[in-house]
Amino acid sequence: MKRRYHITPEGRPEPTAKEIERLKDPKRLLHNYHRAVQRPKLPIYRDPKAFLALLLIVLLAWFLSEVVDAPLEPGPAREQLPTDGTDTTDR
Repeated sequence: MKRRYHITPEGRPEPTAKEIERLKDPKRLLHNYHRAVQRPKLPIYRDPKAFLALLLIVLLAWFLSEVVDAPLEPGPAREQLPTDGTDTTDR
């Protein structure tokens, strides 16, 4: 659905009598308003952008839970700290 805009220096033209009569029907005006304002109810698995956003959030939550639950492995830059309460630092 493409929208076409006509912007002129003079502004909008005055509506004709036929256009005014067409817009006087309140039921039709209300129907057109609701149709323009309300989003179509599309399931999330059919909306590709919403589906990808939801999938990204789920994968990020899964990754963060795996990183938090993973035990820290000592490496060359990380020394094993004693667990018996003794202090090995030089003061």
